[in-house]
Amino acid sequence: MAMRKFQILDTPNALATDPPDAQRQRAKALIGGSIEKRRAHGTPSPLKGRYVVDPIFRVQDEDLLRAYCDPTDKRRLVVEIGFQLGRFVAGYCALHPDERFLGFEVRRKFCEEADEWLQQHGVENAVLALVDAREMLPRVLVPGTLDELFVFFPDPWWKLRHVKKRLISPEFVADAAGWLRDGGRLLLKTDVSDYADWAEEEFRRQPAFEVTRLQDPSAGLPPTLRERRCGLRGEPTWAVQAIRRPRIEHP
Repeated sequence: MAMRKFQILDTPNALATDPPDAQRQRAKALIGGSIEKRRAHGTPSPLKGRYVVDPIFRVQDEDLLRAYCDPTDKRRLVVEIGFQLGRFVAGYCALHPDERFLGFEVRRKFCEEADEWLQQHGVENAVLALVDAREMLPRVLVPGTLDELFVFFPDPWWKLRHVKKRLISPEFVADAAGWLRDGGRLLLKTDVSDYADWAEEEFRRQPAFEVTRLQDPSAGLPPTLRERRCGLRGEPTWAVQAIRRPRIEHP
């Protein structure tokens, strides 16, 4: 992995074009395409499980997510984008049973395997959604109500033509600043040093965030499966956090 070239865009905002073209480019960045197109032309997946929902093809599941994110619920709301096999979900929920955990993943196999793992560990406070979080969160989340947003070991999308698919982008960071409550945290972990640099720079471009490269790459959280593997191989990982600054109240 260390030998692969991490591509950097020529401009800090690849989508800084006219609005129609920006919308097309943003749609291309989504994994699987837009919700509307998939509902119109896609085929529902035979998704099964106790914790997993399919808000793309089951509208009632989108309603379920909206209710789960209800801002009148006093429990903290935590979102993880890309939970993979759910090992972190189970560990985190065991330590924080009084919080709401919402995970997003775009691969059905991971959703079903994570669901089995959560059932084995008796998790009671998690929901897993088979959908790109970038498109679903604006539909179900009231701005300024999210407590923490975890992005752990996202796909680096090494090839230049795939850079647009990277989760960390100016648009995503701006969205995250809108989703998080004052004092809320966006936390990224990665085992690609250039991705950590890329993410830190994008975080710092957003004035709503106070950004820190953490000395403890675990950030004091249960390890993900990827972290365990990196530890066994003696490979380093990095963590970058962005804390939402207080919003300015205008008279």
